[in-house]
Amino acid sequence: MKQLLKTSMIVGLFLILSSFTNNSDLDFIGTYGSSENDPANIKLKLNADKTFTYTDFSNTKKKVDVNGNYVVKNNTIYLKNYLSDVSFHTKWKITKDGKMAKSRKGITYYSLEKKQ
Repeated sequence: MKQLLKTSMIVGLFLILSSFTNNSDLDFIGTYGSSENDPANIKLKLNADKTFTYTDFSNTKKKVDVNGNYVVKNNTIYLKNYLSDVSFHTKWKITKDGKMAKSRKGITYYSLEKKQ
């Protein structure tokens, strides 16, 4: 009986520990963008060398076309080291499957689909 209890506890502990996933395995490298029919032409390109390019032409008077570096923390991308006079979305949450990048800035929500 004690052996069965020990075995059950070990199996249970193994199942609990194996349910945690490693966030660094998320494949977020690539280009995320708005629909091809969207005139805003929003694109976020994340490179393997921790650099990015971001374009957002949704406001024709305040176009955003920047590049810089990014850091990753808990499936969230933080855009850093860029030069821009225009405020833009610098925090992007990558979905668990890595196919969408989502951002919120004020009352504006963006969802970009992974293109490549």
